[in-house]
Amino acid sequence: MIRWWVRLWDRRERPTALAIIRILVVVVLLWDLGHAWLLDLVDVLWSPPEVGGLPTKLLQREPVPEVYRWFPPDVTTARGLHAATCAALALFGLGVATRWTGLASLLLYAQVGLVLPLGDRGIDLMMRNVMLILVFSESGRMMSVDAKLRTGSWWGDGGDAPAWPRHLLILQLVVMYFMAGVQKTAVTWTPLGGYHALYIILQDPHIAKYDFAWLESVWPITSLASMTTHLFEWTSPLLLLVYHYRDTRDRPGRLRAFALRWRVHWIWITVGVLLHLGIALTMQLGIFPWAMLSLYPAFFHADEIDAAFRRLTGRSIPAAAPS
Repeated sequence: MIRWWVRLWDRRERPTALAIIRILVVVVLLWDLGHAWLLDLVDVLWSPPEVGGLPTKLLQREPVPEVYRWFPPDVTTARGLHAATCAALALFGLGVATRWTGLASLLLYAQVGLVLPLGDRGIDLMMRNVMLILVFSESGRMMSVDAKLRTGSWWGDGGDAPAWPRHLLILQLVVMYFMAGVQKTAVTWTPLGGYHALYIILQDPHIAKYDFAWLESVWPITSLASMTTHLFEWTSPLLLLVYHYRDTRDRPGRLRAFALRWRVHWIWITVGVLLHLGIALTMQLGIFPWAMLSLYPAFFHADEIDAAFRRLTGRSIPAAAPS
């Protein structure tokens, strides 16, 4: 068992998925921070209350966020924090000194959350977890300035890198989804409540993007969506079992054969994509659905991504000759 565990986490593959995730995460976070800037909210969200900001008792906390211990408590520091975070994220996404700019992005993004804890959402914590994993990965070996400088190709040299960061991201997603299902304790998420949860949510003007009063006449649709969402989250741990079956496809077993024949993992992933697209189209939940979708490349091995690229373009992902 110990040897199997070591082999599992010591596998290597091309870091294609990790590079894609790095870029997508940065795009989502830059959009979020850029949106705050376009709404002229930088001073309001991250300045001390003494100069008109929202963070309460910012300078009376213990400890005071580092940015306001090292720099003056004014709007200039708030703007500097916002600009530095955006700059670090942009460099991280481009793959410039990837590990160091990733670490800088992580620490600056954490300061953004510390300054305004009420604005530090669950998805922000999730993104910081992902960035920490990416810092210790080799996501900069592909689709990066680092790869271009090292190999002469933006795609790198096609060499393998440790696969454990991708596996850890899958585990992070499974834990997140399962705990989301466990915490849905309202009776409206169950048959006893008619699975009316999503119908009720879409009647809340603070959450719904549009007026969904018309759903009253087609409520079974929202009940089916509520049931599917709950089932999707509760079954997420089984995804790990399905990946084990895919890894041991040469072994016998009816359950293994069923999972492989019907491509159960593809069904689960498709439901997840539709779930988040549905949230993005109907609810005002900020970056949540897009941030979650930015992590979905973790579900695919580099060979699967290369096969999809080949089907779309007719050629494999290019790479420089290994040095």
